[in-house]
Amino acid sequence: MRVARLGRPHGLDGFLGLYVDEEDLVHFAVGSTVRVGEQAMTVRAIRRVDKGWQVAFEGVTGRDSADRIRNQDVFVETLRELAEGEYWDDDLIGLEVRPVGGEVVGVEHGPVQSRLVIEKDGATFEVPFVEALVPVVDLDGGFIEIVDLQGLVPEA
Repeated sequence: MRVARLGRPHGLDGFLGLYVDEEDLVHFAVGSTVRVGEQAMTVRAIRRVDKGWQVAFEGVTGRDSADRIRNQDVFVETLRELAEGEYWDDDLIGLEVRPVGGEVVGVEHGPVQSRLVIEKDGATFEVPFVEALVPVVDLDGGFIEIVDLQGLVPEA
């Protein structure tokens, strides 16, 4: 399962930005193995920075080698237990969007909040995945509800 995405390199020692939910940091303890793309990689170091987290992997020791894996997804074999109101990306993708129509086609994770990527009538837009804007997630029913605020959903 996808738990994070790597950002751009920082500094000269192989660190990359890490876009990850705080709860998934357990997968990035020093010595842990994750998969970046198709390659197994061992966490060499992780550090907190002003706008989130940075990670370094064994064998990635410079800016050039870090640049080769930038913007890739990070996967793990075993998932953590979800807390109330948390969802796996794969469970959200494909859900119908009510009452405005459309379908969830992706989830973008950022340092402050995640955003649902919604496709409607051939166009995509993002909605912050917060309870005030997405009050209902019904996995069994196959839908989410978003608040129909003016400007949130593009006009057709």
